Amino acid sequence: MSSLLQIGSSSLLGNQSQLATTSNNIANLNTPGYSRQRTEFASYVEWGVGRSQVTRLFDQFAIDQYRRDTSEHAKLKALSDNTSILDTLFSNDSTSVAKGIDSVFARLHEAADDPTSLTPRQLVISDSQALVDRMQSLSDRVLEQEKVVNEEIKLQLNETNSLIKSLYDINKAVVTSKKVEVTGQASPELLDERDEIVRQLSEKLNVQPLEDKSGAILLNTQNGQPLVTNGHYFQFKAVNGDPDPTRTEIEIQASNGTSKRSFNTDGLGGELGGLIEYRENVLDETANSLGQLAIAYADAMNEQNKKGVTLDGELGENVFNIPTTTALGYRDNSSANHNIEVGIEAGKGGSVTNFDYQITFTSATEYTIQAFQGGEAVGNVTGPYTNTTLPDGSQSTSPELPDGLTLNLEADGAFVEGDKFLARPTRLAGVQIELNINRPEQLALAAPVTVENPIDNLGSATAKLTDITSTDTSNSPVNMSAFDGAGNLDADAPAKVIYTLTGEYEVQDSSGNVIGTVSSGDNIMQQLRDAGTWPASSHGADYPGYEISVSGKAEAGDEFNIAYNSDSLDDNFNAQKLTDLQSNDTMRRNVTGSEENTLTFNQAYSNLIGFVGDTANRANIDLAASESLLLQSETRVQNMAGVNLDEEAADLIKFEQAYNASARIITVAQTIFDSLLSAVRA
Repeated sequence: MSSLLQIGSSSLLGNQSQLATTSNNIANLNTPGYSRQRTEFASYVEWGVGRSQVTRLFDQFAIDQYRRDTSEHAKLKALSDNTSILDTLFSNDSTSVAKGIDSVFARLHEAADDPTSLTPRQLVISDSQALVDRMQSLSDRVLEQEKVVNEEIKLQLNETNSLIKSLYDINKAVVTSKKVEVTGQASPELLDERDEIVRQLSEKLNVQPLEDKSGAILLNTQNGQPLVTNGHYFQFKAVNGDPDPTRTEIEIQASNGTSKRSFNTDGLGGELGGLIEYRENVLDETANSLGQLAIAYADAMNEQNKKGVTLDGELGENVFNIPTTTALGYRDNSSANHNIEVGIEAGKGGSVTNFDYQITFTSATEYTIQAFQGGEAVGNVTGPYTNTTLPDGSQSTSPELPDGLTLNLEADGAFVEGDKFLARPTRLAGVQIELNINRPEQLALAAPVTVENPIDNLGSATAKLTDITSTDTSNSPVNMSAFDGAGNLDADAPAKVIYTLTGEYEVQDSSGNVIGTVSSGDNIMQQLRDAGTWPASSHGADYPGYEISVSGKAEAGDEFNIAYNSDSLDDNFNAQKLTDLQSNDTMRRNVTGSEENTLTFNQAYSNLIGFVGDTANRANIDLAASESLLLQSETRVQNMAGVNLDEEAADLIKFEQAYNASARIITVAQTIFDSLLSAVRA
């Protein structure tokens, strides 16, 4: 009878525990991170049910996969959301730089048809200003995205710090719980809460948890940087970047303050990883590419306009102001007051890339340059370069700098080996570029020289201006062109071509002095240059800066006169050259070591739109794939740890019936006991 009572009472308590566990499962159906629980019983050497123990049902491999998929999904979600914003911005016709460029060239065609009229000229200026406004607005919107990313990174770091602290605290609770529990196991609720914290952390960055002997979880990043240890935890801090103070970077510091260091974001994962990848691989390249387009377009227009003559009879000037930038010095440099001004050499806009450049001094007077794209080194280190200050105060670099760069070095005392600077020549160009002219007369649509075919020539030959290569009026250190800058040609410049009795062409200056003789009428100035008529030591490579050719049958004594074009009316020679820029391959593809791989302005902008659109599309595709994988891994976790209402309801009925049956055993034992007492009394 005592055995029967013992069996009944232990069974009653055991089923009561089963009912409590089942009820708890049902109550936590919608609790995030809750793992289904089950009551298990230890074996009992005598009659009845042994000691009960509540355990969690989970699959650690499934949980680990779920965590990894959560991190990847969060990263792709951040990348997709942000690239979609950029894609929407570039797909808007109202911000299209290509439409602005097309509009300017359409106006130039109109001006070329009537070069004397001021109205089409004014429309060229108006549309050029509208193009500048588009470039500035679009570039500014792109750069604003970095500010948004900076704020998002700060927010994510604060949330991550809170989760790391919570994990450290709950680790201590788990270890304490294991010590006080009779079973030597921490309570399931604590373990569920901890696993949920780790899962939430995996949304922020890619983490690697490892449980030690004490039951605490040690947490590292994917690349092995510790976040939570037995003794302390680490906290993130948003700091100004080095060398760019406008860029938020990450430091990590131990909770006890013993160590602080920069945080390696390689393979970071999670939302933080997505934001950083978006900033480095999408935003940087987009902003730099817009600046590259602005510089290449402005430089091409400037150089061609300077090869013409305005309605005022003056040589053309720059249409646009191309900005210079200041290289960013690293904190460890020998002085914070060193200064390097970075510019683009006039006429080299077609050599510009969208790369950033690191300048590293190997001595006080020599430095090397390494190109970077998306934070990765591109090509090989170039240099060392040496700067020399010329008598006029300008600086000359030997050998020539790559990619059209110019550097103006101003040391605070002297540079020191190891000083480093980050040069970003194109990043702000789209925002800072400006229109330099405001009068329609300033457009140089006419050729700077005229070629006269006298009516009294005996032959039918015609001399024609074929090209203007330079109107540079500087004479130091050499005479760059035949233009004197005062509305005339140099006195010793080619001014007349005469067909001689010997069938050659004699070139004379304005005083009748013979400069040289060439054998044919094709590219006469080039023939003189090839013959060494103008020594390189005293003349520029393009001297005199204009090219003429004579075609047709000439007779001895026929002459052709060359003069400065002080009356530019009804001349559209340079206007045609300006319109040709629309279809010319004037922009460099971003390929290292090759400045010949070129494309048009619109092709470059189309490539940029394609890059943004393709990046957004790939991010969306990858996000959809990651959502599918995340759903699969979540389902796998739920299959083991999730609460199934149908199953729990069935268990509730089963344990209720078992509980009632256990109570009946006790009743039977009580009845037997009463019967025995009655028999004894009788």
